[in-house]
Amino acid sequence: MLICQHDASAGSDDIPVLAWQQAIEAEPIANPVVRAPTQPAYIIYTSGSTGTPKGVVISHRGALNTCCDINTRYQVGPHDRVLALSALHFDLSVYDIFGVLRAGGALVMVMENQRRDPHAWCELIQRHQVTLWNSVPALFDMLLTWCEGFADATPENLRAVMLSGDWIGLDLPARYRAFRPQGQFIAMGGATEASIWSNACEIHDVPAHWRSIPYGFPLTNQRYRVVDEQGRDCPDWGAG
Repeated sequence: MLICQHDASAGSDDIPVLAWQQAIEAEPIANPVVRAPTQPAYIIYTSGSTGTPKGVVISHRGALNTCCDINTRYQVGPHDRVLALSALHFDLSVYDIFGVLRAGGALVMVMENQRRDPHAWCELIQRHQVTLWNSVPALFDMLLTWCEGFADATPENLRAVMLSGDWIGLDLPARYRAFRPQGQFIAMGGATEASIWSNACEIHDVPAHWRSIPYGFPLTNQRYRVVDEQGRDCPDWGAG
């Protein structure tokens, strides 16, 4: 356990404790542990389609591939800040931490009592000039609903919005662009096993005949297959 105060306790003698002040003053390890790209980076739990929680092991290579791809696609860099709404046991937080920080950006943290408070979100977005939003659709809907009711609460600083983890309402792109006309609205998805996300689709206009927001296209080094009931690849434009 890494602690920030010398007098802090882990609560158990069985847990190794390292104070960060001591860590940065210590000598480098003579024989550092070598990590291969295929080795586990973290284990995260998901219920998936079964409803039964299961631990998913994600490799360094998988998580890094996703973070690098998203940063490149949407020009994430040192000028960006993300509002870190997702809990650590939800894999959207993996991108908030390792993706944005890797690009030189910053995380704007929320207090526990602010996690479901759109008024607090608006204040943080404005105070810290937050540029990126990354959450499930319901939370962004909450933000827009609050902003639509208060003239002084606008998410115009958000240059890019990334939504995933649930069904995305057809009304959300237009409601967002009422505040930020040139903003990027990105629908994303994919199984936890595929390292946060597998696909992305930048949405511009929503045609009247759309019944849902498209799932998008595979991310770099990932692919999708549309198969029939026997597991055979379907032809182009064929339903599977």
